[in-house]
Amino acid sequence: MRFHFLAIAVLFSLSLHAQLDEKLVTLLSFNKNGCEIVDEAGDPAIQVFAAGDSICGCGVAGNSRYFDGDDDWFYLFGQRVEDAFSTIDFSLSFYFKPTGGGAANQVLFSKKVDCTGQKAFAVRYNPITRTMNVEVSESATISASLSRTLPISCWYHVVVVRKGGLTQLYVNNVKLGEVNAQNSVRVNMANSEPLTIGSSDCSAEAQYEGYLDEIRLYGRALGIQDIADLYLSPNQIATGLKPTGVNDTSIFLGESVPIELTQVCPSTFLWSPTNDVVSPNQPDPVITPDQTTTYSIEIVDTDNCTSYDSIRIIVFDINNIQCGDILLPSAFTPNGDGPASNEKFGISNIFAVGELISFEIIDRWGNILFTTNNVRERWDGNYKGQPVNPGVFLYKIRYNCEGQENIKSGSVTVLR
Repeated sequence: MRFHFLAIAVLFSLSLHAQLDEKLVTLLSFNKNGCEIVDEAGDPAIQVFAAGDSICGCGVAGNSRYFDGDDDWFYLFGQRVEDAFSTIDFSLSFYFKPTGGGAANQVLFSKKVDCTGQKAFAVRYNPITRTMNVEVSESATISASLSRTLPISCWYHVVVVRKGGLTQLYVNNVKLGEVNAQNSVRVNMANSEPLTIGSSDCSAEAQYEGYLDEIRLYGRALGIQDIADLYLSPNQIATGLKPTGVNDTSIFLGESVPIELTQVCPSTFLWSPTNDVVSPNQPDPVITPDQTTTYSIEIVDTDNCTSYDSIRIIVFDINNIQCGDILLPSAFTPNGDGPASNEKFGISNIFAVGELISFEIIDRWGNILFTTNNVRERWDGNYKGQPVNPGVFLYKIRYNCEGQENIKSGSVTVLR
């Protein structure tokens, strides 16, 4: 059992990429100096030129910029930007929230000389069909184009990855498709034009209407774990957060769950069912169920866009707990501004452990960040007194149950 767990830990470590700032060319979060459009990656050679009157709006992590579809755009240029679109792997990550209506071929990103498709890169969105198109082109014989219908959502997290001759499209942490260029050739899109955001030099393409946030350009191909780490799960329940599926958390009979949502813009909220929910029209009610129940929330923002999410609260009666039925949250937010129950990570139903031998938290490199033999002790998300970066970590529990030693292992996501 010990060897099996260590083998999983090693494979897990090898499969994950470096921190999210590795080969980061530019970052535009719009969170500095009153929503200023400025590069935050720290490279003085990266220049930004803004035009129009795009305004500051509410985003997925602080501020965003709103484009009205009428001459709101900005340029991004510099040698490292140019290099990313030449013959190296690159990734473009961003959040966007379309506001509906407008022309069919709206351009989110464009780097092209004209409308011919020679040495061209473009990301377009059609609000009528809810379709995204990615164009990667060097010439008439070396190109790749990928179009996919997006799921219904308010905010979309989009990642375009160019890896060798392969172009991949990820939306909301799911790969929607990929396409290979002719003969798997890495497409060279370098040209004399800057990267244009919100518009295009091609008059046949419409300007973008909606919000943009958290724009990142990398000089490398992001991996699956990188993309998952960048996904902020906007307008979702953070308590017991899971990447997919219904969130869940567990309590003992008589306890309460303080609910926390990821960042939501000014909105109206409706919880269902409302029984046992204090303030069901608020984003952060306290829920005290007397039995296992799934609660749903409907979030309607000021742009009349509706999001839905659910949480299943599992209620345990101490008198009915069986030895070995150990439960732990799938995520927690050790940021000091949420419910106390979601600030630390540990064993939820301590009476199911029997005798705890050890409880360990392990990072992707195999370092033990936290260890204890106290069943009530919890990890605060720190290592050597410093907060760990958001991401996925392993846990390992060794315990005696009815005279037999057992091991339970899994993963937990740290959100900040």
